[in-house]
Amino acid sequence: HENQRYVKLALIALFLGLLTASLPTAAHAEIVSPAATQGFLAVGRDGMPYVASLSGRDVFLSRRNASGWVSTPFGRAPGSGGVLSGLVVDGRGAAWALVEAENGSWLALASAHRLRIVVRPGRGSSVGPAGLALDAAGRPAIAYAIRRSNAKTFLRLVRTDRAGKLRSSAITQAGFPPSELAPGAAPVVVRGRLHVVETYTAAAIDWQPRPRGGWIGQYLFASRLGSPAGAIGAAASGAVLWSAWTELSSDSISVLLTSSASTQETSTVLEHGIFVSLVLADGQPEIGAYDWLEIGDWRAYAGVIADQSDAVAELDGRLEGYVVAPGGHRQILIASDRGLEWFDAPTRPAARVSLQADASGQLTGSVLGATAGVVQLFRESPNTPRVAVATVPLAADRTFAAHDVAQASPTLYRAVYLDAATGIPYAALVRAPTG
Repeated sequence: HENQRYVKLALIALFLGLLTASLPTAAHAEIVSPAATQGFLAVGRDGMPYVASLSGRDVFLSRRNASGWVSTPFGRAPGSGGVLSGLVVDGRGAAWALVEAENGSWLALASAHRLRIVVRPGRGSSVGPAGLALDAAGRPAIAYAIRRSNAKTFLRLVRTDRAGKLRSSAITQAGFPPSELAPGAAPVVVRGRLHVVETYTAAAIDWQPRPRGGWIGQYLFASRLGSPAGAIGAAASGAVLWSAWTELSSDSISVLLTSSASTQETSTVLEHGIFVSLVLADGQPEIGAYDWLEIGDWRAYAGVIADQSDAVAELDGRLEGYVVAPGGHRQILIASDRGLEWFDAPTRPAARVSLQADASGQLTGSVLGATAGVVQLFRESPNTPRVAVATVPLAADRTFAAHDVAQASPTLYRAVYLDAATGIPYAALVRAPTG
């Protein structure tokens, strides 16, 4: 465990095309929705981006075309406190969004101006973080688990038939596995077969369909020191199944990545952060997540792009979506004080901004991966708009420096470098307040 790696080998039997020419690379931020603070990003086969967002109980679907972003109503959630947990686009360009109550009291599927209830658990039960994917036939599939008050859980798979009706089937029975938290679930196609990754207290399982019916599970991960929580990401390349989630322990909130083939291996890709999305590029995983810093009950967010070994880029704002489009383009969705912002990059974002701030107001840093340009420096304090401190050019050695008046109250600083080709706001948020 000191190396932050976990390996589980045992198999357990349990009954229970390229971007279209009409989609040019964005040279600046594109506002998808100025009012929304939460979104979910997906991409069609033609490279067209789609964004699902929530405004109160109303679900909206935004699509980018030659004239910009167009939003249409996508359904109305059955209650308040909804969160988006999935968005898929099939080969015909039809989109489905998965919405669930933050307290686990309902789960719903939105599509084409219609929202259908998938499940309302009984009193004392709750739905865990659910997942949405396209099955091998290109139709939506939903995985979710219900936890009862006695800690028993029940994992379910819901698929749509050719007529669009929802068909539910049981994966686990008899309340297995017991869990202190409502388990998370994510469907994923592995070699043409639909699997479901389930996370629960201290462990994760890959559920695979048996040839003659029923399901068999293989442990992906187990630890006595922490527990998976929140959404799960799952993707497959050949026989390798990748999965990722947020891991809670007594002293950390980290992001883990697991690979499963002939063996299972898990590593910590972010020491501090919340998982957002898992994508594969040429068979290799990339993670979207966000980090944050707190002063009292106020938070400042920083988006993070990471690979198997480490964070490779930090972004200005809370990351809401990260996908790989046909042709290898990366698309990014960020929540900022301007709303939901979308970006497109031809390759993986990889510029690295660093920033150091001392109590006297001296600010220094560098931008690796950049050859020229300017850096904007901001002062951020609880519950007030951030203040621009300076705009300074990069020196020949890619460093920058500026000075601010020393602050008497807790203050954060952030450096932002806007990539000239894509408009992506690479950034560095200091991880300790000054003042």
